[in-house]
Amino acid sequence: MAARAVVPRIYIMYPTSIKPRLISLLRWSERYTNLDMVYFASGGFWQTFGQVTTSLLGLGLVLFFANFLPKETYGTYRYILSLSGILSIFTLTGISQAVAQATAVGHEGALRTAVRYQLKWNLILMLVFIITGTYYFINGNFAYTGALLILGIATPFTNAFNTYGAYLDGKRQFRLNNIFSILSTGIYVGGMMAAVWWGGTVMWLITAYAVATLGANLLFYRLTLTMFNPPMEPADDTLRFGRHLTYIKLLAPLTAQIDGIILNHFWGPAALAVYAMATAIPNRAIPLVKDWIDIGFPKVAQKTPTEIDRTFYMRIGQGLFVGGILGGTWALAAPMFFTYFMPQYLDATPYAQLLGLTFVFSMPNRYITVLLNAQKMTKRIFFNTTMASLLTLILYGVLGIWGGILGLITAQITVAATSFLVNVLTWRMGRA
Repeated sequence: MAARAVVPRIYIMYPTSIKPRLISLLRWSERYTNLDMVYFASGGFWQTFGQVTTSLLGLGLVLFFANFLPKETYGTYRYILSLSGILSIFTLTGISQAVAQATAVGHEGALRTAVRYQLKWNLILMLVFIITGTYYFINGNFAYTGALLILGIATPFTNAFNTYGAYLDGKRQFRLNNIFSILSTGIYVGGMMAAVWWGGTVMWLITAYAVATLGANLLFYRLTLTMFNPPMEPADDTLRFGRHLTYIKLLAPLTAQIDGIILNHFWGPAALAVYAMATAIPNRAIPLVKDWIDIGFPKVAQKTPTEIDRTFYMRIGQGLFVGGILGGTWALAAPMFFTYFMPQYLDATPYAQLLGLTFVFSMPNRYITVLLNAQKMTKRIFFNTTMASLLTLILYGVLGIWGGILGLITAQITVAATSFLVNVLTWRMGRA
């Protein structure tokens, strides 16, 4: 059996008198939260630190785009990425969750097996990119053709190698995963800024995006293998669960990107640029909240549904309360943010404020999603995901075409609120 490499540790230095007091305070708070607060504080620190840092890096890039790129160029770039996101419907989007679940219960061999399986499967994705690029070539849009061919080469590999993050989360290596995430984001941001300075064209941006994301994911995947040396072993259950999650969430890539397609097609790339800036903060803050909830995944995976039921409504109430505070704070801060940092996009301010309502439902929705994935409740996952996806497609299609940015914002709020009700009812009906 191969020797396991020693993982380097990064320590936060506290005065010796402070750390015991902090632990005592966290233990005292557990009588009110009914959570292992020491576990969440240790994992939560790195999760929060990693997400805040990567979000700030990403936000810095958005501000850079807002001040140095024309709206039409940025809108076209966003449209191509949206199109690329929709084409990812042909990849195994559920494998990462399956690997995290398998690793959490001790099946570490799922990583190598899942990555190799994805590399084979993603040949289909590469072919789809080539076909789509050929369509634009026939119609005389050579810029789109070149961009899609570049993404068609890089994206299949990027989507496979980024599975290392799910493996690290399953092993509760939150510190290391977030360090890798920060470095990966730094590589991406640096590459994109260089592309703007060197040319600022859509082709430069797409090339930098493809090279930076592929290079970073390959680097940190290889480092993960070197540091932990997970075995190469059969993982049929993991692959089967990953395929099930992929089929269940088949519409997810479409619903995640259809808003950009609608805005660009019916309202133009400038409108898409305004919408992207309006969603810049919520799109970075909400994943931060979701990732903090994900810290509990390994523990939830070891609990029975009956044990989860004891604190279910308490968790829902806590999530709504915290989400309301976050949403209200953002709504008040948005005007000042756009005035000082994005003066070219002041027209995005009211849309950004309205999106504060989606914060309210973000934590409860993510919490229930974690429960369903951890318990492998595939039928309920399918029902919830399908309902949310269909509702999103219908509302985006109707309200987005009719009302543009305002229509899409209204659709997002409606979907978030409806998904919350459906999630709660689905869990409770399944436990009745």
